[in-house]
Amino acid sequence: MKKPMADIAVAALDQGLHTPGDAIPDTHPLDLADGPVAADFWIDGDLGFVLLLHRRDDGFVASEVYYSLKGEDHRWTDVEHLSGEIVGFDLESSSAAEDILSGASVVVLSESESRVFTGHCDDDDGGELVRLYELLASDAVGSLQIEKSGPGTEPDPTVFQKNLTSRVAVVAVRPGERLRVVPLERSGSKSPTARGGLDLFSSRA
Repeated sequence: MKKPMADIAVAALDQGLHTPGDAIPDTHPLDLADGPVAADFWIDGDLGFVLLLHRRDDGFVASEVYYSLKGEDHRWTDVEHLSGEIVGFDLESSSAAEDILSGASVVVLSESESRVFTGHCDDDDGGELVRLYELLASDAVGSLQIEKSGPGTEPDPTVFQKNLTSRVAVVAVRPGERLRVVPLERSGSKSPTARGGLDLFSSRA
């Protein structure tokens, strides 16, 4: 019996973040034969987002993004489904992924917007409108350098490293934020095909 995707999402969030001193993990091929897998997660304070991949009954690979809010007891509350879509190619095929990359180190696969409850007083207006990006990276990329600018980061941007354990990643950009994403090879150096990285923006609403 396949494990519910919401349970898989909670388990992924419970793993916590990699610290900057952690060794970059090996990227492993996706294996969807036994059901949905958590491909990546993004934690921003008390907000957590998980990207799950699964193979549908019609054979197509699909992605699902789940969201959770950490409670006062520091446990993740009930997970909610935010978005889902067919990926458009077989993520278990390295050659298909390289065709999508077309020589780049990282590209945006898709983006979507969702309103999420944050537990703050401004949630009375319907919550925050968060823009979610799903990224695809080459096999040579071991981590992403994230430079975040916007509310709470002045005067200097916040810079941190996001380690990858698969070729796909999820990034959430909150209102007023701007993120620059630079792919890093496993040696820690910038990828020669980084081309300045990706600039990811929040919703204009």
